[in-house]
Amino acid sequence: MQRNPKLILFDIDGTLIYHVDASMQGFKRFAHAFALVYGVPITVDIFTYNGMIDRQMAWKIAEPHGITREVFLQKFPAYITAMIEYLQEAAKKHPLYEAIPDALMLVKKLSAHKDITLGLITGNAKRIADWKLAHTGLSTYFSFGLYGDEADDRNALAKLVFAKAKKELHQSFAGENIVVIGDTVHDIRCGKAIGAVTIAVTTGLHGSREPLAAEKPDFLVDSLMDNAVRDFLGV
Repeated sequence: MQRNPKLILFDIDGTLIYHVDASMQGFKRFAHAFALVYGVPITVDIFTYNGMIDRQMAWKIAEPHGITREVFLQKFPAYITAMIEYLQEAAKKHPLYEAIPDALMLVKKLSAHKDITLGLITGNAKRIADWKLAHTGLSTYFSFGLYGDEADDRNALAKLVFAKAKKELHQSFAGENIVVIGDTVHDIRCGKAIGAVTIAVTTGLHGSREPLAAEKPDFLVDSLMDNAVRDFLGV
């Protein structure tokens, strides 16, 4: 029986990849770039901002420092560039991220199906997402994405999927034929906001099932190679 085409959207950090750098240099890019571009020294507690998208997070930091929205948006591309340059320099010493093995295995299996389109829904700005995927060997699998420099929160970002898929993929997907996979409550919420099937995985920073379970995802698993996920996706 022919299946309806599916669009499967993965979060990146904590879902597809994880930190392998004990000093967490990847997280330090935010404070470095913000001071360099906006001229304000800051400290960033990544747990406070976990699940926020890049533009949302940067504005939340900028606004209390009296930076106007106009100046913020004008300098935002330079802020992203500064973060990429920081990551590139840090990665010369040792890898910062690696693909999560079970996530990589699922992606490989899904990529073999012509009725499945693999995409991203990530808090990372596009250029940072591209860098992370290249750094972890995942670039070739994703032809579509929703990125953290395209909206001001994750739910608004998710709602761009319908028009963007029609424009870039020349396909229309109903909510029930979209799957959102992520490791935070924000991933589940944005999936529900567009009527998508939600798969929550406990491979992220917190690694706790309770907050994820409270959001009532369609699937809650410790591994993306869980049989329930594979059966649902047909792989």
